[in-house]
Amino acid sequence: MSNKLAQVVIFQEDEKALNYRYRLPFQLNSNISVKSIEYDTEEFTNKNIKLVGPRPSRDSIYYLHPYKNNVYLHESIVEKHLLEEKLALYRRVGYLVGAKSINTKVVSSNPEKLSIDAEGKVQKKILKVEANFNSTKESKEQDSLEVYEEYSIQDNFDLNKNIDVLNNIIVEYNLHHEIGLKSLIDSRDSRDSGTMLTKKTISSEITSEYNSLLKISAQLSSPIFSASTDFKQSIETVKKLNINIEFVF
Repeated sequence: MSNKLAQVVIFQEDEKALNYRYRLPFQLNSNISVKSIEYDTEEFTNKNIKLVGPRPSRDSIYYLHPYKNNVYLHESIVEKHLLEEKLALYRRVGYLVGAKSINTKVVSSNPEKLSIDAEGKVQKKILKVEANFNSTKESKEQDSLEVYEEYSIQDNFDLNKNIDVLNNIIVEYNLHHEIGLKSLIDSRDSRDSGTMLTKKTISSEITSEYNSLLKISAQLSSPIFSASTDFKQSIETVKKLNINIEFVF
């Protein structure tokens, strides 16, 4: 395995892992790695790469974690795992910078359907939907994504120390693209400005990393790879979930 880890890994029987190039009618995305289930599994352990989820088996697909180093998530858990982690990240930033309440609302925009053309290129089609995620009765997804929390500030709360911790987290997990979170942290730091934020609403797409991985992996829907039915269904309708989070300090 190269120093740069592939974003998507699929395990195949050894013969297919070695010879898929000669059967595939297009060139596979360089961010996808095809591994032998018989011979390559130990390679991950030897290189201290963690595979989270079910043990690798033939046709298993794993996605590289967008934040954590040397961690892959099995296809069956990756969506829920990343969504919950993103929401937990926002909540953690909120209470560390002194939020007294955090109100989260989830909204769904038009989903996309992915397909592969004869050259292996991903084609996207927007699917129109009339309803959005405004009621927990309308969507099972919203039940797991809605969050409202209240906090009380304790005597040992140290805002400046927490801000320094959060800035280190931004660097450690390469979260510089999370402009809303970075702005929230900076706006609560009064050491230079002498002013402090008291209320802020952040809007963000929480499925962006997962959907990016799905689009990369869409080529694995080719019959050559015999990917699972669940995987094929996951790329048939790619959902886009956005959050509006209100922080009150």
